[in-house]
Amino acid sequence: MPTTPRPTTPRLVGRSSSHYTRLARLFAEELNIAYTFEPVHDLASRDPADYAGNPALKLPVLVLAEGPVFGAENICRTLAAQAGNPLRILWTEQLPDPRARNAQELIWHGMGAQVQLVFGMQVAQLPAENVYFAKAADGFRNALAWLDANLESVLHGLPPRDLSLLEASLFCLLEHLHFRDTLPLAPYHHLAAFAASWRERSAARRTLYAFDVAAPG
Repeated sequence: MPTTPRPTTPRLVGRSSSHYTRLARLFAEELNIAYTFEPVHDLASRDPADYAGNPALKLPVLVLAEGPVFGAENICRTLAAQAGNPLRILWTEQLPDPRARNAQELIWHGMGAQVQLVFGMQVAQLPAENVYFAKAADGFRNALAWLDANLESVLHGLPPRDLSLLEASLFCLLEHLHFRDTLPLAPYHHLAAFAASWRERSAARRTLYAFDVAAPG
């Protein structure tokens, strides 16, 4: 009698220092989905094989038996669809009003700007006074100021949920500011309080930022 193949454990390819990877890991932890983590050590690589086959050379990637899943939000949705005990998850298309949708857009913008600043200035060692980075930093500060001013009303207007993409992605962004020492969070009191409250979640404590160290040899 033929046996049924045992399902393989999902493999998440990314970096412990990446806010996009942390978002995917947060969802896996919140959904109680077991996975293995495979860090990518060389971000200068231009070989798609080093990014689990992602032709865009980007992380994270969730590797399943049926194939890879590219991108943090895509991974979060895939994990939610596979969860044995589904949670009430609030996705972008379920946000109740333009203000909340604007908040999510600015969070995505901030995450992209953070990558631009970190990779450009800290990894590639390019000059911070370059207009490419100066404008990115200005836009990032403006986005954080808007989020700080509007966060309370946005959160108050959200429907009941166990988890939301907006809050999880915002937390990953805010924690990354401190981890990568990019922009200070102290001037943004509502954002700082939000990050402190989310920091107490067990999933947050299990997905702390860190720099992956390659094994010797």
